Amino acid sequence: MAAVKAVPRGRAPGRGSIMWDTLTDLAHFPLMLPIATMQSALPAVGTAVNRYGIYKSDPQARGRRTNWSMIRFLYDGGDFAQREATDLRSLHANIKGTLDDGSKYYALDPKTFRIVPDTFLDGVIRIREDMGKPLSTREKAVLYEEYTQLCLLLGIPQRHIEPTLKDFYAYYEDLILNTMTYNDTVKFLTSRGIELPARLKHVKSAQPLADKLHRKLVYPTMRVAAIGALHPLYRQRFDLPWSDRDQAAYEKLCKRLRGYARAVPRVLRYNPVALLVMSGVRGPGLVTLEELGRIEEKKKQYEARKERLISNQ
Repeated sequence: MAAVKAVPRGRAPGRGSIMWDTLTDLAHFPLMLPIATMQSALPAVGTAVNRYGIYKSDPQARGRRTNWSMIRFLYDGGDFAQREATDLRSLHANIKGTLDDGSKYYALDPKTFRIVPDTFLDGVIRIREDMGKPLSTREKAVLYEEYTQLCLLLGIPQRHIEPTLKDFYAYYEDLILNTMTYNDTVKFLTSRGIELPARLKHVKSAQPLADKLHRKLVYPTMRVAAIGALHPLYRQRFDLPWSDRDQAAYEKLCKRLRGYARAVPRVLRYNPVALLVMSGVRGPGLVTLEELGRIEEKKKQYEARKERLISNQ
């Protein structure tokens, strides 16, 4: 295990910040899903997730852990954020390998590791626009300071952070146009990954009903949001299917989310994990590489047994 120093600098955006208020609001949740897709579009992330991640074998568990981790490093109470930042760096210190083009990748490379705050920053700005509450110039400056502090918290050196939001977008849009890919991880997250309903491990008899409700109510929303909330440059670069009808459906979804936000008080729209974290609950820790290996091995054994049963019928 590679040794990783604690992260002494930076601070979490915290309660009351633009980033916290946007990313903990359930009214924005459908529009947040493509943030993970944009992260996976970076070749190093897509390759590492495909190798180490459990997003295919147990996507619900992956989603839950990611949600808890996000809330912990956004929260400004106690030592939640500092501990999470250190734990994240410790986990990613051993994630490295070779890309399809033969080049090496390392998860803690600053330009790779900062893709999380990069996509959060861009996601928050575009979510606010789609929800009809675009940030003012002053608010964008405040948000950019929150982003800078989050980068520092995660151990990104100041020299790797652009001085202004304008400079950031010059970098980020170049990243989309010249570095990001439409890889296997992205394909899964924008297709099969959202088609699959949650697996009911303890009430299996209710699975058919859950499948039906997912197909009828959840999947249509996720399909529209999965492509519609992507950065437009990314969608255009890879010519992802998107018609005028799809755009109209996306705008209708945003209108419904705005209606939900107006009708439901903010305290009732809180991400439940945020409420738990603010109550002092740390939740599940980060998965280890050893645990990932065990999960994948169990998945392989299950698939092998299923194939044998089918062949013996």
